[in-house]
Amino acid sequence: MIAESIRQSEVKTYTTTKWASKVFLYMFMAIGITALVCTVIGLIFTQFFPIVYGNEVNIDAAKAYIALFIVSFIMYIPLILWIHFSVFKEKSRPMVPYILYAIVMGVFISGFTMFVPFYLIAISFGLTCFTFGVMFLIGWFTKRDLSILGMIGFGMMIGILFIGLFNVIWMLFFPGFEMIYWVISYGMFAAMLLITIFDINRVKRIADSGEQSNKTAILCAFNLYVDFIYIFIRILSIVVRLYGRSRS
Repeated sequence: MIAESIRQSEVKTYTTTKWASKVFLYMFMAIGITALVCTVIGLIFTQFFPIVYGNEVNIDAAKAYIALFIVSFIMYIPLILWIHFSVFKEKSRPMVPYILYAIVMGVFISGFTMFVPFYLIAISFGLTCFTFGVMFLIGWFTKRDLSILGMIGFGMMIGILFIGLFNVIWMLFFPGFEMIYWVISYGMFAAMLLITIFDINRVKRIADSGEQSNKTAILCAFNLYVDFIYIFIRILSIVVRLYGRSRS
């Protein structure tokens, strides 16, 4: 009886670990796709079909890049809806919109590879990996339900969006005042960290509950991927801004 109980526990642990590994594999796969896409686009529009050539702007290259950006923007929301709805349909394949979303996101952040020094991108990516790793340790090894952190994070994001709207109006009258910008930047960053902890903790709870379908793995990977990309963008924007101020 004891041996059977131990065997069942080992099987459950193996199944949980295997499913969780699949989630993070899907997440890093999407990150790799995004990195490849933004790097290729950056090379195309800086080396082979440059937007800026000397002191002049290549109008044809600029139009091509803008068109690519607009197409990606149009696909953005539909892909998010496609991913979420396909999880609940029996014959759907959420992996298709998931990969397309990673490609679209690569187009969105390709501007960084064209105008930001590579070493700043590398530093930001390293800081992002470290930050995500810390959030993983907190979310994964905390035994209690951390849904409250998700609620706080989403609430903070909504509040900061209103502050951002106020900031747009404020900057019309006080263009040199940057305090609100930093409040928004660090506030959104803190909110995203809370949401990341919640998403990781949710992956752990789903794995322990036994609801370990492949579609659920893709949806969880999508949430973690979005968290990672947003943290990267936020860290990169802060690093670039601090770098610019240090050189001025």
